[in-house]
Formats: sequence, structure tokens, C-alpha cells
Amino acid sequence: MLSSKFNLFWIALLITVVSCRKEAFDAYYGRPDWLASPIYQQLDSMGDFKKYLSCIELSGYKNTLGTAGSWTVFAPTDQAFDQFMKENGISDVSKIDAKLAEKIVRSSMIYDGERLEKLNDYFSAKGWQQGFAFRRRSVYYDFVEKEDLGNGKIRRFVSTNRGPNVAYATTDNNNKHISYFFDAYMNQRGLGAIDYQSFYPNSSYTGLNVGSAEIDPARSNISAENGYIHVVNKVLIAEKSIDQYLRDNISYSTFKSILDFFASYTYNAEITRKNEVLTGEKDSVFVKGYAGIGLALNNENYAKEDPNDAQTNNFSITVPTNEAVSNYAKRVLLKYYPQGTTLKDLFYTNPAVLTEFVNSHLYNTQVWPSQFSQAQNFVGELPKVTKANIKETKLLSNGAFYGIDACQQANVFHSVYGNVLLDPKYSFMRRALERMSMNLTLKIPTIRYMLILVSDQKLYEMGFDYDAYNTSDPIRFNGGNGTPEMREVLMAHIIPLGNDPLPDLTGKGILESYAGEYVKFNQMKMSSSGTLDGPTETQQIRIDSISIGNNLSGPLNGVAVYLNGGLTSSNTNIGFFLKNIGADQTTSPFNSFYKYLIASTLYSATDGVVKGIELGLNYTLLIPNNDAIANAVANNDLPASSAPADQASIDKITRFIQYHIARNSFAIDGKKTGFFQSLCKNVDGDAQSIQVAVNLVNKLQVMDNLNRTVEADVVQSNQLGQRVLIHSLKGYLKHGL
Repeated sequence: MLSSKFNLFWIALLITVVSCRKEAFDAYYGRPDWLASPIYQQLDSMGDFKKYLSCIELSGYKNTLGTAGSWTVFAPTDQAFDQFMKENGISDVSKIDAKLAEKIVRSSMIYDGERLEKLNDYFSAKGWQQGFAFRRRSVYYDFVEKEDLGNGKIRRFVSTNRGPNVAYATTDNNNKHISYFFDAYMNQRGLGAIDYQSFYPNSSYTGLNVGSAEIDPARSNISAENGYIHVVNKVLIAEKSIDQYLRDNISYSTFKSILDFFASYTYNAEITRKNEVLTGEKDSVFVKGYAGIGLALNNENYAKEDPNDAQTNNFSITVPTNEAVSNYAKRVLLKYYPQGTTLKDLFYTNPAVLTEFVNSHLYNTQVWPSQFSQAQNFVGELPKVTKANIKETKLLSNGAFYGIDACQQANVFHSVYGNVLLDPKYSFMRRALERMSMNLTLKIPTIRYMLILVSDQKLYEMGFDYDAYNTSDPIRFNGGNGTPEMREVLMAHIIPLGNDPLPDLTGKGILESYAGEYVKFNQMKMSSSGTLDGPTETQQIRIDSISIGNNLSGPLNGVAVYLNGGLTSSNTNIGFFLKNIGADQTTSPFNSFYKYLIASTLYSATDGVVKGIELGLNYTLLIPNNDAIANAVANNDLPASSAPADQASIDKITRFIQYHIARNSFAIDGKKTGFFQSLCKNVDGDAQSIQVAVNLVNKLQVMDNLNRTVEADVVQSNQLGQRVLIHSLKGYLKHGL
């Protein structure tokens, strides 16, 4: 008996001690009385969120919103639900199924509980940046979608969560984002009601909007244990992505069919297993991505250069209607192809055309309606379409969408490069230009060129071929690597025009090519140093046609010239070249100089090379005529003999010749003036210069170190050699050394 009483005593004491400790624990760690209730309980206590609460319960989010966590909730009132159900033909809240309820609830939730004034701050990896954000990641995301492939076949896929050619991240659910429009953000950027209502024409702009809804200023920033509540007057449903919207809109099916060419589907084992667990379906699931164009239109994130950069920016796209694409394809994209060629044919023969076409309609930034005309697209061009062309404006989950009734006239198609890019007869030249990145400046509208086109057939006849299987150098020349030879040819066919007018090719003149070499034209024929090396009948190549642009087609940054052959560079060294043009004949104005040259220590008789003239560089050879050489001898500036024995005379000849060879090239064309270094140097090794004092289309005057002016014989000048221009002088130049 005593033992029982003893035990009861200790039990009672233990209960008392434990109770005291629990009271102390609760007092220290328990929920404070002053802490606000969780989001669910607060909405329940307000009384006008019964329909929203019903969706929360049906979707399984009661526990999430009724316990700890951190959420921002844009809560629609019962009145907002009544409007939503009326618009969607839902007679009663009980008719909302679990799938729709989940979409409604998750679309209204964003991660982290924030007051309104903090939502415009960008939460970057470097910390909070005030005033940069207008979007937040919502809780909602699409998972596996299905598309009908026909013949009873269904493909299951998830959308990529990264940009083109970037691997899918299995840890990222590709959550959709919510956009909001607050005065603090909008005013700072010159935006306002016109921007908002262009996206949401049936809503009013208050400067406190989220999606199509208005936030109730009297019922916002409601603090809860697990976040903040902001009451809204509409039910928010996550918008479709650009990719999803195009799938469901037949008005843009032609443009979508072009996008489909760039879509890729990659099997994903992890998503396949996850989908099987959730649905019981054992079918393969693929990741749908994009390759070859600027944006992945199903990516709900932004660039992901920062984990949260989608808070600050968005994609945009202008999508032309079916009729607009068809008209543009006929007039531009397929203009050089035979009738019946389709855009699919074009993609498989020359995908670069459609890449350029698509990219010209993409924008890697949020394009606001009021600033549409100032926006630069993915390739850095302003819109060619106007606001009058915009027929539909929407803000989708991952971008601004503009439906337009005309295509963007991409600069590339209206540049000199466009003539090569679009015409399959010049595909070899196009591939070569692209491989050497020489196409990049040709399509810039502010840089003017004459582009001389050479067809595939003519390139083949010149000894070139293209072997895609030879990865080291697919461009072949006479069986070997052909890139160096092709580069030289291409450079001769690109003529920078600067601010000069288009040359009148029916006349006569000389033009400097991209590499600093010169080509000539004469009454719709062209020649180069290489063609002039050949037989008389092939020295001048016929110009078949000329393409000058207008607002509808053709190059707007110069002129495209269609040549019936290719311009080449001479392989004849300068000494042999002079002989080829008759310098060894006494009747030639170059004869006297030539005799001194070939007898000098500068000359190599075996190969015709002149010492100091480096292969690959450009020079101008100023040759005093026979009378001028005679005067130089009379004035003791040259010895009488072209092959003297004494060193002083040999040095005099050497310096004389060197001073008449200028580094770089200048033609008698009215363009280049100023100082040019010669090959002649003083005892300190300083190069001596000559000055082009006057340069007109029919006159050239050169000044030497003694300020003497010597005039050129224009008729005997502008001779094209191997990277050299030869001019005949009526006098000679004195270096003064």
C-alpha cells in the first residue's frame, strides 16, 4: 500500500515538472499571440473569398496556404469569380474541376511573400536592385503536353526551360510568370495606360494592376503568417506561352510552320519516368526545344544569365498573318526559285534564309506598345512595319505578342548580300562568304558596297569545288585546300563604296576592292590583275546585269553586279609583269626604269621578285618615263650606267628605285591623297615618304622630300599588277638623302 502511494507521488511530481517545462517551451518557441493568421485562415475570416477557398481546397493547397511558408497571393473575390464563371460558361463553382482549380490557385501565387512596394525590386544574384522588376515567377507550370501527329500517333513533350541550343534543366519546372504594372515602374520608363490597355483592352489602368486585374489598394499588403495577400477584382489564369498561342491560332499557321522547322524533340528518360509515376502512361516524353533561331518560344524563363533575370525582362515577337507570309515568300524569299518551290524546300536547301526571316521578327526584350517603333529586333534592326500593321496585341506568359499584317523586311534580304543569300545559283559564293564571316558587313544597311556575284558554275570552272565531308576545309581548289584562294577571289569581288555614288559601269573607271587591290570596268566589262594575265579574249569579263534596290526588293546598301566569270589576282611577279606589258621595249615609257631595275641588286632574275615588295601587301610603283630617267642621269641623281661597278653608284640606284615604290596603293581616281611611305630609308632606318598632293579622276601630282611636284601621265597609268598599281611619271622624285 505504501509502495503504491509512493509511486503515485512520483508520477504526480513528474507530470508537474513536464507541464512546467512545456509551458516554458511554448512561451519561448510557441506561436506569438500577435502573429497574423496564415493566408487561408485570413481569407476565410474575410467572408468574400468562398469560391477562391473552394478552389484552394479542391486543388489540395489548403495545407500549403494554411501553414508556414512564404507566398504572395493575388486573391480574387467572390464577385471576381462570378465574372470569371460567366465569361467561361461555368454555372456554379462546384462545376470547377480539380485541374482548373489548381490552375487558378497556382496562377494566383508567386514565390516569397512581398509587399507591393517590394515587387518592383529585382532580386538578383548580387542582391536587391530597386525599381527594375515587373514580373515574378508564379507557382503554376505546365508539365507534359500532347500533340496529335496524325494517323493516331500522339507525341508527349515538355517545353524547354532554356534558350536555343542550351540543354534542358531537369531541376527547373519552367514556371510561368505574372506581370504587374505599377506607377513607380511605368512612370520611370515613360509607360502608361496606352501600354497596359493595348495588352488588356477590357481592363482599366490604375497604376496598380497585375495581369488583367486591378489590385484593391484598400485591401493590399495584408500581412499573413506565411506571406502577403493582395485582393484583386479578377481571377488570374496563367497565359499561354508564345509557342502555345501559335499552336492554337490558325491565323498564323504559316509562320508557325516555319518555326516548326527549327523545333527539336529530345527524349528525356527522367521526365518519362516521372510522367509514368504521375499518370500511369508509359509513353516516351520528349523535350521540345529550338535550334538555329534566336529564341526558344516555349521557354518560360528569360536568358537565365541570372537565376531571376525574368523579373526584369521578357521576350517579344511580331508574327505576320498567313497572307502576309505567303506574299513575302513569293516576292522575296522564293523569288529566285522555280514555281512550286515551298518554304519546306527552301529550309532543306538553304535554311539560312528562314533563320534570317524568323530572327527579324524576334525581340530579346519586352517591347512596349508605345515604344514599338524604337524597339530593336534580335538582329539589331528597327521595325519596318508600323503600328498600323498591328492587328493583335497580347502579353503572353513569356513574351509580348504582336500579330501583324505585313512581314518585317529584314535588312539582309535588301542588302547586296541578299542577292547571294536568296539565289540558289550563288550558293557556293554564299557558303564561302559565311565560312569566312565576310557576309557580316555586307548585310549592314549603313555600309555601302558593290558586290560582284560569281555563279556556282563559274567557280567550278575556275577550279573550285565544295566538299562538305572535308571538315578541315570544305572549299577545294584544284583538289587541295581552297580557302586561301577563295578568300582572295571574294575580296576582289567586294568593293566598298563609302559615300561615293554608284559607279556607272557603262563608262570607264577603276575601283578599289576590299583587299586594297584594284579592278577596272569599261563599258559593262570588268578586269583584274589576274584576268589581264590571261589571253586577250578573257582579259575583260562581261557584266550580265546590275541590281539596284528599291523599297520592295534588291540591295539598298549598294549595287549587286552579276559577272559572267570571276576576277582573280595576278600570280606574276613585278619584274616579269613589267616585261609582259612591254617594258623591255624601247618604245615603252617604262623601258629606262626597267633597265635599271633588272640590273639592280633589288631584282631577282630567276622569279621576277623585287626585294622589299612583300607578298600579300599592296604597293604603288611610280615609274619615271624615259625622258625623266634621262634628266635624272643628267642631274647626277642616277649614274649613266644601269650596272655600275662602284658601291656608291649601286646605292644611288637602289635608293632611287626604292623611293619610287610606295607602300599601300592609290589609283588615279580622285580619292586617296596624303603621305605614303616608300621603301627608301635613311641611315637611321626611317622610311622616306612621298605625298599625293592632287588626285583627280584625270590628274595625279606627287610631291617628294624636296617639295618638288611631279605629274603623272594618266594615259599610261593605273596599270594593274600583282597587288600593285603602276603609274607613269613625267618626272622623277628626289628623296634628298
